[in-house]
Amino acid sequence: MSVADLVVIEGDRHTTALLSGELDRASCSDVRPRLRALAHRPLVLDLSGLTFIDVDGLRMVHQCARVCEAEGTALALVGANPFTARLLRLFGLSAPLCASEEEALWCLLPPTDDDIQDWLNG
Repeated sequence: MSVADLVVIEGDRHTTALLSGELDRASCSDVRPRLRALAHRPLVLDLSGLTFIDVDGLRMVHQCARVCEAEGTALALVGANPFTARLLRLFGLSAPLCASEEEALWCLLPPTDDDIQDWLNG
């Protein structure tokens, strides 16, 4: 049986979700609801701990991006290996694939100065 783990780190203005292990059909059923529950605030999804991801795992990441987009929540991915990154792009992932956590945090910033001010005051 494959196992994936999701570690959640709550920051002041964002959440970081660290995925590790094997993200496949068997493990997605445990991870999916926990990941969806994080879509209410800016989210960095770190895939660097994954040792395997199949189409169900890719679909789950894509669904997370769609939920974040529907809720108006920023999402950035980090740590995807080149093959996984390519597959996510082929899936039509709209969230940025970042080279580092620092870059991912920059991607979470709201798009306008007024939005940034509201975000800082919020």
